Amino acid sequence: MLTQSNFQVLAAAIRAGRGALSWSQQELADESGVSMPTVARLETSSGNPKLETVSRLIGAIEKGGVKFEWNQVEGFTMVFTLRKG
Repeated sequence: MLTQSNFQVLAAAIRAGRGALSWSQQELADESGVSMPTVARLETSSGNPKLETVSRLIGAIEKGGVKFEWNQVEGFTMVFTLRKG
């Protein structure tokens, strides 16, 4: 189970990754197969997301070119690779 602190870090990572890709919440929803209201709730640290939902969102962001490195103490590091084309 996620602690509130970890949930806030996760929500920030998803917002940051989506922002790096210049995606709207709807675009992230479309890319991940998760509903837009669920994306919005998760980004505001509301609710209790399932692991599958979080995995789908992070997976879509990483497929878009953003990589995360997770650290239990410091949170996360994000690396964005600009794709040509």
